[in-house]
Amino acid sequence: MSSSEIKIHEFSTGIRQRKTDDGWVSLGFTGKYMNMTMEVPEAIERSIANREFAVSEGSSSDNPAVIGRVVGTGEDVWSVMAVVSRGRDEKGRSVSMYRYFFCEGGENLRQILAWWENKGKLKFDPFQIRHIGEFNTFDVTGKTPIGIQKNILNLSCNTNEPKLLEPKEYDLQSTNELALKKVEQDKGISWAYNVEGLEKPWLFQVINPASEKAYQILEKAIKNTPQILAPVLIDEEAMKSAIRGLMNSSQVKRELVDVIVDALKKDTNVEYLHTLFDAQGAKTAIKQKIYSPQMVRLITLRAIVIPETILEFLIWLNVKPGKKLDENQTVSLEFQKAIVSDSLKDKLIDGIKFLLPELLNHPLQISPESTYWLLGESESAWYLCRREFIQEISDNLQSIYDNHKSHQKQKNIGLPEVLRKIANNSSRIYSNSSSIQLEEYINFAKLFSDLKEYSLSAYFYQISRGKVPKDIFQKVYLQRGSSSKTTIYGLKLKPEISWIILYFILQEVIVPFYVVIPLSIIFFTSGLFIGSKFLGQQFSKTQVPTNKEQSISQTKGSNDADNTPETIPGRDIGSLNNSTAKIKTDDKQLIENAIKEENFNKTTSSIAKIVSKIKNNRSVEDDIIINKIKQILNISDLNYARIDDESERMKLAEAIYNYQKQYFDNKANGYLTEGTEVFISLQEKVNQSLSNKKPK
Repeated sequence: MSSSEIKIHEFSTGIRQRKTDDGWVSLGFTGKYMNMTMEVPEAIERSIANREFAVSEGSSSDNPAVIGRVVGTGEDVWSVMAVVSRGRDEKGRSVSMYRYFFCEGGENLRQILAWWENKGKLKFDPFQIRHIGEFNTFDVTGKTPIGIQKNILNLSCNTNEPKLLEPKEYDLQSTNELALKKVEQDKGISWAYNVEGLEKPWLFQVINPASEKAYQILEKAIKNTPQILAPVLIDEEAMKSAIRGLMNSSQVKRELVDVIVDALKKDTNVEYLHTLFDAQGAKTAIKQKIYSPQMVRLITLRAIVIPETILEFLIWLNVKPGKKLDENQTVSLEFQKAIVSDSLKDKLIDGIKFLLPELLNHPLQISPESTYWLLGESESAWYLCRREFIQEISDNLQSIYDNHKSHQKQKNIGLPEVLRKIANNSSRIYSNSSSIQLEEYINFAKLFSDLKEYSLSAYFYQISRGKVPKDIFQKVYLQRGSSSKTTIYGLKLKPEISWIILYFILQEVIVPFYVVIPLSIIFFTSGLFIGSKFLGQQFSKTQVPTNKEQSISQTKGSNDADNTPETIPGRDIGSLNNSTAKIKTDDKQLIENAIKEENFNKTTSSIAKIVSKIKNNRSVEDDIIINKIKQILNISDLNYARIDDESERMKLAEAIYNYQKQYFDNKANGYLTEGTEVFISLQEKVNQSLSNKKPK
């Protein structure tokens, strides 16, 4: 290729097409470009995503509209021309089809125009196949000078508004030349020719309408340009740069996250935030189902920053129950894990609050499983607010019962909307009437079952179905220890059981021994291990072995009901694995107390503080510090990412107890408190270990 030649590349809207007698029809968009002669540059892709070439839907005429624009900055600058043709789908509906021509540099629109006219004004044609590397060349020397309508250059261009030309008065080359003149007063070159309507007419310098009607429509649209301005306190360019930086790189830079966190602290207008994300292509990605890694990270970030968009995020990402994670969902989770921050916790909680009404009222749009994907996946950003979410629901249900008992219904005013119906029906619910069935709460029951919050699950099953499934009731029983404790937030649970068992339980009949044995077998095989008065009398006479202490009571916020001594061999209170100091049976209450929500929060908060303090002085990852803590406490099998599970809570509490017994015998309580001798000792040992020094 000679030095006087330029490369002109192209690509088109991606569709599935079918030939017809009079041409072709579209069978739908693919979400990808087709007939590319090179990979579409990021600057062009972003400009398209920002709708900078978009005509209004249904506004393309039989004669193609042509749009020219210079995009990009610095060394990444491209001249781009879009030819917009009218196509139709298989149902005969009109659709706009785009064929783009572009070349490197910001001064080549005139050359692209000349080449295009010489080629016969190419239009969208899905069967005109192009491949990577098959670019066009155009020799820019020795060409006949372009004929420009002289009077166009005399037109006034002194305003920042688009220059709206009279329909059909000026040709395409003249329109481009006027834009070149106006560029001296404005940024970049941007013009539209033979257009019926534009999505964002205010983004153009010169517009040449296709008709008088189009002129009137465009004139009105320009006068009604939206005035969504950035808040005065926000560094708009820094915010835009942070969003671009996070979406375009698989490596998250914390300083970019900090920029966004700082902006959110200043009560940034939600509509303004939408414009920032839409400017990077969020709206287009949702509408056209574009799933590049950049778009996945962008829509994920938007769901965190703008909680109202969380439902749209889940639907777009196509999170389905029972399906293996696809590539897009994996990219999203990796991004969430990298970006998550305590500073974003309020936004994350708000997102769940926006989702709950949808789960309650629109079950066809959102499922418990997809909500669990947010709260149950340890890599999910929303996992960070799981404990607060569960605690808030628990507190609200307790408040409903307390208000019912005291007849103070006015106190229910502060309840979230999704629980108001429970409060309004509290008299019927707490009368233990089976007739009350608030069926819409079944999705809450399923969600909390997935989260292994069986007490909450049982509560919502009771109010939605009138009874609790046998397996859920069994897990609540095993957590709580006896049937006298199967009253949840004031609601007596009613399990699904067979009529003969129910008869014996309710009537408290003294049954012959030869009947007790078969009935006991029925109880266990049906999954209904319940502590009724009848069974309680039988079990009280046959105690389990002393080395298997009674199941530790479930505390608020614990997650795994199956983690009883029966299902975790060797981890009972009387005989601990890897113990440096045996825990006496009399001390088991200390461990129970240590995993209660208030005390366990002190532990996790203290560990987070240790991690934070060490990170401030060292360049070391969180996981390395956590692993050192596990090593010092002798709990290599601890899964700290799932610390909300009761089995993991127990491991940590026991390990802390043993550590305290070994080094601080009179201070052993099973949990950590910041600033204590135990806390300081553990922090010093981690520091020493990271320095490869032998701990004292």
